[in-house]
Amino acid sequence: MKKKYDLHTHTTYSDGTFTVDELLKRAKYIGLTGISITDHDTMEGVSEAKNIAENLDLDFISGIEFSCSCDGYEIHILGYLLDEKSEKLASKLIELKKARNNRNEKIVKRLNSLGLKITLEEIEQEATGTIVSRAHICNVMMKKGFVYTKGEAFKQYLGRKGAAYIEKECSNPFEIIKLIKECGGVSALAHPSLICDSKEKIEKILNLLIEAGLDGLEVEYSSYTPKDREYYRELAKSKNLLMVGGSDFHGGNRAGIDIAHSSIAAEDIKDLLERRYKED
Repeated sequence: MKKKYDLHTHTTYSDGTFTVDELLKRAKYIGLTGISITDHDTMEGVSEAKNIAENLDLDFISGIEFSCSCDGYEIHILGYLLDEKSEKLASKLIELKKARNNRNEKIVKRLNSLGLKITLEEIEQEATGTIVSRAHICNVMMKKGFVYTKGEAFKQYLGRKGAAYIEKECSNPFEIIKLIKECGGVSALAHPSLICDSKEKIEKILNLLIEAGLDGLEVEYSSYTPKDREYYRELAKSKNLLMVGGSDFHGGNRAGIDIAHSSIAAEDIKDLLERRYKED
């Protein structure tokens, strides 16, 4: 049986519905060899995860996910093996938290103007970590009966075409890649197929990121078709990029996607694992 890793998951520290403990126990039950938690803009769960993973005999790789903008498109950069105690990282995460909170405040004001009475305090109570997201706003909306499903909340109000949508303040990916390197980490472009429909544009963006020092590419992902997997694997090989992959598990906030819905073999991430073992 091949050793498998899920290198793209989220917990209640950002916009997932599983705690770190629940996530890692689920990964062990499913039979994964290892897992990475890549919460949005936070590494709060890393220390907790390391302890739990050790007790479960589960290989843990620390991670994080940054939202960026490049060439007019939103892209996500995954970071692995960063020094979570880095002052530079801490400063950046504080900056991102402030931007996220400003956005949430604007969304709440817009919802209020539409007759949906919600407060920031109610939303913050939904979050168990320091990151408050649209998923938490959605939960409050459902509890108050303004919408019946998450899909309805995002379609009518919180999604890009929704009545209360506020554009996200995205980071500069070149600065993020530099930050990840300065923190001793490895960077990878997440789910490139979600950037746009044009592979030509995706490759253009990828080349720009490689020039900035990008290390890897997500070649396995829950929504990829077999052709996508083949294409991105060949692309990673041709660009001499590390291969990573995962499910993008969010628990109940992303229906139909379980841990290891998409995973990657240990042999494919040999370089990443060797670096992780050296750090230990």
